[in-house]
Amino acid sequence: VYNRRGFTRFVEQQILLSNRTKRGLCLLFVDLDGLKAINDRLGHQKGDVALQETADVLRTTFRRSDVVGRIGGDEFLILMIEGLDASDEMIKLRLQKNIDELNHRKDSDYRISLSIGVVRYHPDQPCTLNELIELADAAMYQEKRRKIAVRKGSQESAESSIKKDNP
Repeated sequence: VYNRRGFTRFVEQQILLSNRTKRGLCLLFVDLDGLKAINDRLGHQKGDVALQETADVLRTTFRRSDVVGRIGGDEFLILMIEGLDASDEMIKLRLQKNIDELNHRKDSDYRISLSIGVVRYHPDQPCTLNELIELADAAMYQEKRRKIAVRKGSQESAESSIKKDNP
């Protein structure tokens, strides 16, 4: 997995190549949900293991030609070369399948959960890498907020059900 500087250098070259060849790219912004809770509850060593597991899942999910980078903390970026052929939903489903397999295989006090933002780079609508990352980051946070709302709605529904059963 590339670090932030290595990822940035490589991706900037790929954007230039994309502009010349007129081939699109796909950028994913991935956040490891709950890393702070893992660190606080189980220690930083377990948090480091969670980061390594996440990196492994990302590397095995995407093609060898795709680029995976950890840009800091619990955040990763993936550049899919010629990634316009796969739908956002297909990408997320493939990644979720591999996360589910990992969580099922391992015996651990925590589960890996990721929030993902997907954006497309089109050479006919050029932008900078930083602009692309900002768009992917915003898409990831939108998914994170949706997941929190669903979880909160499920919790409220369960509490409502308990109150009905126990007047």
